[in-house]
Amino acid sequence: MADSTKNNRFATYAIGVVGYNLLVVLWGAYVRATGSGAGCGSHWPLCNGVVMPRPERIETVIEFSHRVTSGLALLAVVGLLVWAFRAYPKGHRVRGAAIVSMGFMLLEAALGAGLVLFGLVEENASVFRAFSMSAHLVNTFLLIGALTITAWWATGAPALRFRDHDRLLWPLVGGLVGMIVLGITGGIAALGDTLFPSTSLVEGIRADFSGTAHF
Repeated sequence: MADSTKNNRFATYAIGVVGYNLLVVLWGAYVRATGSGAGCGSHWPLCNGVVMPRPERIETVIEFSHRVTSGLALLAVVGLLVWAFRAYPKGHRVRGAAIVSMGFMLLEAALGAGLVLFGLVEENASVFRAFSMSAHLVNTFLLIGALTITAWWATGAPALRFRDHDRLLWPLVGGLVGMIVLGITGGIAALGDTLFPSTSLVEGIRADFSGTAHF
């Protein structure tokens, strides 16, 4: 009974980690949409060269708050990993999912830091920014997926065995790839709208088909 209670608490915590990370992702999208990615300058992990910046610009407040919430998300996943190792035996799939989640979280932090350190924020319209942003987005998808699987298995749900449902494998893979492609193209389109805003739909279409239009 004690183990069951402990695992139920872990499952609740894991679900909470998923929800919190979704909020962090949404706030990150707001940072990009408001052009606040350089609110802390080109410094990372410091903000404008200091630990606690002065809120002189709203962009600094937005970016710094995102860094704080992202740091808390990292600590939450560390807690998830430690708790998984304490609550489940060696070789358990929840442990494995928690390890994968931790890996994606570390990569998420590295990609986010790279965007700042390489200046791939604000008005940067380079191909490298589009590529880096896409990689960051794909990793975010994988991170949320790994956290969700961890929480799902923690609730006692069985592992999906494709040998028993082989007809579901390729539609599932196709759907996942499609969602990733949709996310990447949508992210690049949103970035274009942010970098090159139009005052009307007609103006936007005219700019899209202009011979001098940015990629």
